[in-house]
Amino acid sequence: MTSLLPPCRFETEWGRRGKAEGEFDIPIGIAISRRDEIFVSEFRNNRVQKFDINGRLLAVIPVGEQPGGIAVDQSSDLYVAHQMSGTIAVYNPAGQWVRQWGGNGTAEGQFQQPGGIVVAPNGTVYITDQINRRVQQFTREGKFLRKWGEYGVGAGQFGGNTPPTVRTGGPQFIASDHRGNLYTTEASVGRIQKFTPEGKYLLSWGDNSKNPGGFGGREKNLPGPIALVLDRRDRVWVSATNNLVQQFTSGGKLLRVMGGLGTAPGKFATPHCMALDSKGCLYVCDTQNARIQKFIVLD
Repeated sequence: MTSLLPPCRFETEWGRRGKAEGEFDIPIGIAISRRDEIFVSEFRNNRVQKFDINGRLLAVIPVGEQPGGIAVDQSSDLYVAHQMSGTIAVYNPAGQWVRQWGGNGTAEGQFQQPGGIVVAPNGTVYITDQINRRVQQFTREGKFLRKWGEYGVGAGQFGGNTPPTVRTGGPQFIASDHRGNLYTTEASVGRIQKFTPEGKYLLSWGDNSKNPGGFGGREKNLPGPIALVLDRRDRVWVSATNNLVQQFTSGGKLLRVMGGLGTAPGKFATPHCMALDSKGCLYVCDTQNARIQKFIVLD
């Protein structure tokens, strides 16, 4: 533990539980545009709110029911995954609906409870298809390109230690590095898997222990890692149901541990998605505390 990097420095927070503008009810997804506009999805308020880096509200974008994972592409278009309807909707920078694809099902281009979204460096869109135990890749326009993954606990498989219809088998969320390699979370197994842009398995790490670097949850039925994001040095930040945010190398070596259960600055209650702005500041959806926390990363 003595060799770990120090926790990040708390900078500011905003939000509280509610339905008014600037308030949150289960904030899940967070994404930051090239102009450092911060987008936050709310699972229960059926909207995405846009803020500046200090938490000042800029806009409210109504979306479909139960939005979760979100992403912003190089053109500042916003992608939103709607968990129960199995649809992916796209909105332009003005917050206007542009297109939609998907729907509930198992066919190519369909989803069963889609989770995270990432727009890779080459502009293609990857989406985790949680109950279908796979990742799907699309063009920006929603044209299906490829898929990979299946039910199991082996390399390139997902969630085989839990019933096939249970979402915690994953993959839950997804992130990419600067080379386009992809990383997924898998709560029931308690691991991170790394893939090439084409879906070839590269490596994995993690477990659901309560040791440093583990993702052990608060209860047996609420295990594991939730979301992840990679910084400019391709270090992997992972949130988990143990109320920690941990940082790893791209090969899985533990670098930093921060958080713990609580409501004080720097503490979390089931943190979900994270994002980094152009200066490298880290933003965390502190979901059960109904707030966003911003940290200065001390390298």
